[in-house]
Amino acid sequence: MIEFTYLKQPPKRYTFEQPKLKKWVESWCKGRVLNLFAGRTKLNVNEIRNDIDPLMPSHYYKDALAFLKEWEGDKFDTIVLDPPYNTRKSREKYEGRGRISPFKLIKQEVPRVLNRGGRVIMLGYDSVGMTKSKGFKKIAICLVCHGGDHNDTIGLVEELMYENNTKRTQFTKLEAYA
Repeated sequence: MIEFTYLKQPPKRYTFEQPKLKKWVESWCKGRVLNLFAGRTKLNVNEIRNDIDPLMPSHYYKDALAFLKEWEGDKFDTIVLDPPYNTRKSREKYEGRGRISPFKLIKQEVPRVLNRGGRVIMLGYDSVGMTKSKGFKKIAICLVCHGGDHNDTIGLVEELMYENNTKRTQFTKLEAYA
């Protein structure tokens, strides 16, 4: 069963400046937490912070994909993924100081640095998440209504149930129906 939470919260430039959403995210964090797109506001958890913007309070200042590919330390128990939700937000948030790697590639690297049973907390405009094919199971959803003409924010919590290292087999239409 998936736990559902509905919040009303005015939008802010940085996600965790929204106290209700920040509290929801913190309640789902466990153990050692990687905040991959850290921003300005620190979470009240055991947090390792990465942000591409050198003006943000962070431990590391790398592109998210580069951080994940280069990480050689201990795995994390929770990873918070709060990227700019679209190109416009990316330009606004980082004021032209860089662009983030394609999110699909970032999601492919996440299981490598996450402990089995670990959680991914993802914030954005959709509920696709990490997906079952990567070994994840959705356990919680949060819908944040910002009011007015602002898009809602969707928060997902997923747990890594198993690591799926098998490559998908490509079939032609004829093979699929054989």
